[in-house]
Amino acid sequence: MPASLSALAPLGQALRRSAFLLLFAAVPAFAQEQSSDAPQTREAVLAADRADKVAQLWPERQNAMVDLANGLVERGLSEGLESGRGANGLQLVLGGMRSGQGMSGGLGYRRSDLFRDQLGIRGTARGTVRGAYMLDAAIDFQGVRTDRTFLRWYTRYEHSPQIDYFGLGNDSTDANRTSYRYDDFSSDLNASFSVTDRVRLGATGGYYHAHTARSGEDGVVPIDEAFPAESLPGLGEDTKYTRLGLFAYYDSRDSLTGPRRGGLFVARYREYWDVGRKQFAFRQTEFEAQKFVPYFNGGRVLAFRASVVLSYPKADGAVPIYLQPTLGGSDELRGFGSYRFKDYHSLNLTAEHRWHAFSMLDMALFADAGKVVPLKRDLDMSRLHYSGGLGFRVRLRSAIISRIDVAGSSEGLRLIWTFSDIFHPTF
Repeated sequence: MPASLSALAPLGQALRRSAFLLLFAAVPAFAQEQSSDAPQTREAVLAADRADKVAQLWPERQNAMVDLANGLVERGLSEGLESGRGANGLQLVLGGMRSGQGMSGGLGYRRSDLFRDQLGIRGTARGTVRGAYMLDAAIDFQGVRTDRTFLRWYTRYEHSPQIDYFGLGNDSTDANRTSYRYDDFSSDLNASFSVTDRVRLGATGGYYHAHTARSGEDGVVPIDEAFPAESLPGLGEDTKYTRLGLFAYYDSRDSLTGPRRGGLFVARYREYWDVGRKQFAFRQTEFEAQKFVPYFNGGRVLAFRASVVLSYPKADGAVPIYLQPTLGGSDELRGFGSYRFKDYHSLNLTAEHRWHAFSMLDMALFADAGKVVPLKRDLDMSRLHYSGGLGFRVRLRSAIISRIDVAGSSEGLRLIWTFSDIFHPTF
């Protein structure tokens, strides 16, 4: 999760420890003690040749630290990474919570073999040192799962004591920062069908309950005193929604995490009905496109991403501030703080040049651009905000398990440390 440079003293010590572990894990296999005695028999010679071949093809397997990390992956580190499921039993979980709440971690439990493998369940409990926490549970209806079909029920409650708010619009200023408390409960059923190996269509529907209030953060003006009430739709309200949606995506990536080639196009449409006050009903459409272009035998990759979010209130209603699209944080416009820009519509553009540095570590140079606007017709290439920087990605197998980005913008430098890859769709 992102952290400002002024509050990185505790994080610095943790980073040094992580760097030590990473360097230790990268020690080549040949550093292990070797026997000076030459093989004396034909069987010994063949065995030595096989060992040399394995060491050349899979050098990381000779390292005990990598074996330990791979074991954590199988136990559900970062929610199983490539599979998203991990192993049965108790799991270690890192990340997965709302941006801006600090480093998150917790425990999960998974069973995929209930009722003769007809049902799978998974639940987690996570928290941060800032007092945020999340409880979630998923039921996977494996009995109806095939190579083409998928059915899953997901329920979550998340408490975020402090969500930054800077005002609406592309011209909001960092000096006006305040914050609010945000609690939400959601329960949705998701179903999809694969038309081809790369094209999937689906539907989602469920219930969403949101509550917002003053955050109680010291040192800032309370949000309802810093901004007029008419600019804060949904603040201080218990709003209950039913929501339905459709989604579709085309996926030709070679990996779900840390892809090196291929592309992804995703679209989702959702309708939100305010079942109580009828003041905050709206519809929202999201588009995202990604493209990965490898070169130098795949050792280097050019990665591109573009995303657009469009929000439309119904009748005389409004889109609540907590469901309006935002830019800034660990995934978009990384040189700006979390939730830095907010309005009804958003545009985000990202380009990265990635390369393999050494065992378990990739690096990247990146540039971000984006804007938010109140009207869709203003979503053009003018008045964009820009940021850029250098990134480090810890990789196990084909999966990115940790990411550190140093990003700069017109508002200064930021250090971001998170447990997810940058191009990770939210749906």
